[in-house]
Formats: sequence, C-alpha cells, structure tokens
Amino acid sequence: MGTSFVEFGGFGFWARDAVLDSWLTTLVDELETLPTLKPWQESLARYWREQATIDAGCMSIGLDDFITDNERKAIVLSFARIALARTDPDVRRTAILFIDLLDGKLNTTVSSPIDYLTDPADHPE
Repeated sequence: MGTSFVEFGGFGFWARDAVLDSWLTTLVDELETLPTLKPWQESLARYWREQATIDAGCMSIGLDDFITDNERKAIVLSFARIALARTDPDVRRTAILFIDLLDGKLNTTVSSPIDYLTDPADHPE
C-alpha cells in the first residue's frame, strides 16, 4: 500500500493511499451535492476523482493549485467538515488532518516524524 503527502502552504501530512482515496471520494461526493459548481469546483472534483484511482504513493491532492484564496479555502473547509460526519471510522483521522491542515493548525512537513496517523483519542493513557 502506497502513501502520499498531502500538502498545503508548505505544511502537510502523509496518508495511506487507500485511506486518501476514500476521503477524496467522500469529499467529491459532498462537493457534488451543491446545486451548481463553479468552474474551479468542477475541475477540483474531476482532479480528485482521477487522483483517487492512484495507489502507488504518488497521489497529488493539488490543494495549493485549487485553493488560491480565502473564499475557496472556506468553501473546501465547509464541505470537508460536512463530509467528516459521513466518513468511515478508518478514514476519520486523515479527514481531521486534512481539515486541520486547511485550518492552519497543522505544521508538519514532508520530513516530520509520522506520529500523527493514529488518533491519540484511540489510545488514551
């Protein structure tokens, strides 16, 4: 199983491709519930559907390419938060990392230790 780095604004996190595939599919499904999509949203949905078919450790989420201003970021965050409620439990941690990344709460980089894949709430001390 491959892993890919999800990046936005110089920060990001590693995710297993199968989990990322599921999360992207859920995001696109949520995005496509909007009554009308703007051209950038249509492009994003198409791009994420294509990326969801890759399982070789080289998925590209393209956040920096598609989220070019605060309005777009707010829109993606909005449907990501809604999609989180419908997310499979195995995908939940990646979904939360995705939201935290867009919210500016995640400061890990490609070389950071990968200690964030497991939700700390799953292993209380």
